[in-house]
Amino acid sequence: MKNSLLTLAGGLLTCGLFAQPELEAWQINADAGTGQFWNNGQLTDNGILCDVQLGQFSADNVYITSTGVPRYATAPFNDGNPSQASETAYLFRIPRQPEQGPAGGTATGLGHTAVLINGVPTFNALDAFSYNNQNIWHQNGGFFELAGFDCAKGHPAMGRYHHHLMPNPFSDSQDVVNPVCSDYPSDGLLTIDPNNHSPIIGYAFDGYPIYGPYAFANEDGTGEIVRMESSYAVRDITVRHDLADGTVLDPNQFGPDVGALVTPAIPPGAEPVEAVLGAYIEDFEFIENSGHLDIHNGRFSFTPEYPNGTYAYFATVDENWNPAFPYFFASYYGVVATDNFGQGPPGQGGSATNVSVNESVETYDSSSTIALNPEENAGHWFPNPASEYIAWSGKQLPQACQLLDAQGRLVSRWSQALGSQWNVSHLAPGMYYITGPSGMRAPVWIVK
Repeated sequence: MKNSLLTLAGGLLTCGLFAQPELEAWQINADAGTGQFWNNGQLTDNGILCDVQLGQFSADNVYITSTGVPRYATAPFNDGNPSQASETAYLFRIPRQPEQGPAGGTATGLGHTAVLINGVPTFNALDAFSYNNQNIWHQNGGFFELAGFDCAKGHPAMGRYHHHLMPNPFSDSQDVVNPVCSDYPSDGLLTIDPNNHSPIIGYAFDGYPIYGPYAFANEDGTGEIVRMESSYAVRDITVRHDLADGTVLDPNQFGPDVGALVTPAIPPGAEPVEAVLGAYIEDFEFIENSGHLDIHNGRFSFTPEYPNGTYAYFATVDENWNPAFPYFFASYYGVVATDNFGQGPPGQGGSATNVSVNESVETYDSSSTIALNPEENAGHWFPNPASEYIAWSGKQLPQACQLLDAQGRLVSRWSQALGSQWNVSHLAPGMYYITGPSGMRAPVWIVK
């Protein structure tokens, strides 16, 4: 049932320019595939078209039509959530020329904040509840809703499936915090590859890309591949009497003492839980330059898809590859396309956003991706066979490559403009193929 975006297996290497990643990154449903969910212990087809149904574009915008249902398995939700991932008529708009927004950024709100490359929305870290309903100590969804996420770290709200956390399986961890994958596995959107730059996994509504957790150590695209660390950390407190900005609260505004038992708002009748540090959003503080990323959870970066650089967000994980606050991003860096925030009716009758297409657009066809000229790109890959790395020798370096497995699933992306060698030491032995949209095809053997 492998349908993941990233997997460590033998496969196929394809090279292209990736000159238009905001068009090329999306998982378009070309095979009429449908979603699946765990139902009474059986993996069941839900009959709903999955992934992205249509990608359209103009000079200024990309329009993404999706059902909000992923290809990977969803459910169960072990907090008593009776809902399932249901069809929603989403139409999202992603600006193609994103611009920096106001100083300090724009706060994210409840509901969808971005869209993953498979058309599934992301939410921020909040779960919509606060201590004593005072709107001061806000519950961290990554803590209070942890038991209610499926293996892919998603769950539905009244049928609208979404992710607060990076959508890789809980089992893709060195210290599993939710055992649901043991009985109800799912591929999720990706697995973590610490040896190569993580791929784009989505776009925020300001038009900037969201990457997985691994990237070049330096913003200029140099250095080794490292885990991107957030600059947020839990505060050194034992009582919740003030906020991270120094605001001292009145006694009637105090939060629960660290470690005190609190009763979650949902599900009804839930058992009390220990309010450890990190249970509330206000338990965290931003410490500038303590990690790789800024207050939004991003940075300006040279990446495989953007060899000239772009601002980018990174989905953060800790040293055990478990989700690390603020998960996707804490606020928007750029000017936000606010029509994405509409909450129209679900189903075929309308879009769950306020987006409408009021300009001339073209339908994106992945087969029309810019091709490399084989004469200009004459060269070869070496060594062959290879065990540790492969490198390019030729007139013109392909600006970016992507590694697919034998079933056509993306493993990773890498830019030869940003590094001289592609690490393949972690790959399974076997035959791989380096191909390009121009038709070039060369076999490469990976040996151990």
